[in-house]
Amino acid sequence: MIFGMKVRKHDIQDMLKFNPKILEFHFSDSDLEIQLETNYEQQLIVHCYEYFEQKILDMVSLEETNQILSKEYSISLIQKAIDKTVELGDHFQGKPTIIVHPGGYSLNKLSEDKIGKMKNMLADSVRQLDISKVDFLLENMPPYCWFYGGRWTSNIFLEAKDLVEYHKETKLNVCFDLCHSQMHCNKENLSLVDELLKVEDFTTHYHLSDAEGSEGEGLQYGEGDLPFDKVIPILNKYENRSFSIEVWKGHQHGGKGFEEFLDKIKNDGLEVK
Repeated sequence: MIFGMKVRKHDIQDMLKFNPKILEFHFSDSDLEIQLETNYEQQLIVHCYEYFEQKILDMVSLEETNQILSKEYSISLIQKAIDKTVELGDHFQGKPTIIVHPGGYSLNKLSEDKIGKMKNMLADSVRQLDISKVDFLLENMPPYCWFYGGRWTSNIFLEAKDLVEYHKETKLNVCFDLCHSQMHCNKENLSLVDELLKVEDFTTHYHLSDAEGSEGEGLQYGEGDLPFDKVIPILNKYENRSFSIEVWKGHQHGGKGFEEFLDKIKNDGLEVK
């Protein structure tokens, strides 16, 4: 697989020492003002911000609240991130990619009717974006997200069947986060291997970290219950697809956590280039 490294502008040099083929910038809303002075031989991926001015973006928001932005404003802010990705892409090789979370969040359990409305809005929301100059990848979600110090429920884009339906409707590819999927599988008693295989025809980028239960996200390799022994042989079939490591605080101390994960997964057989 093609190795990508999660970065922010201030730690690019620290991460370049690992010789990644891709730099995946994790954006905050302040990064709309970012300027780069250097050209890079890597490809660019931007991971779109989840907050803007302390409110949550949600492409399928049913209504604006004091914590969640409206669907319309969320879409306009995602477009700004896309436009910035295109601009930054001039400093990198190839066509830039942007990864976006679809939204669909709630503090309380929603009715099936409301969840259905969110699912039905997703493809239309994506169609309102100008994605002609980027590879646009929606990312599958974990069962729960932590915003404002509280636990929110993700209501859409959790299960492979929803990603399959999205791809059929839009013909767009996705980013598949194995940690997110493992937490959903733990919650719903599903098989990660089955989920991974269902989306293999239209997944171009993967996020890797270990997972435990339905809330243990971003763990170091081997510290959770993700079945890497079964997953690694599948990932090795995808030699021309890419991945980034998403270990919690993996960027600290010069990327020590990322390096540890990479060394361990390579030792267990992942073929990396």
